[in-house]
Amino acid sequence: MLFNYALEKIKKKIDEDCVDGNVGTSERILSVVAGGLIFGIGVKQVIKRPMTALTGISLGGALIYRGITGHCTIKTAIDKITKEEDKVTVIEHRYFVK
Repeated sequence: MLFNYALEKIKKKIDEDCVDGNVGTSERILSVVAGGLIFGIGVKQVIKRPMTALTGISLGGALIYRGITGHCTIKTAIDKITKEEDKVTVIEHRYFVK
């Protein structure tokens, strides 16, 4: 019960801070958590595997940035490509086998 209350307060604060973001609250929280995990693993492996560590640090940092700002550049690019005026007609084929 206390955990849910704290989570709701965090979500409310995040929503108030993000004015023109295109990433939802739960997606932002997951981005920060996953980004922190990947970033931490990358930092831990800097000496043993530098190329893997650099990849992890870059990806983790990007996810953390996405979660904190609430803005995703990739999502914006996809939205520009798939505008609402481009309508797609889906034709369904059904095959019956006896």
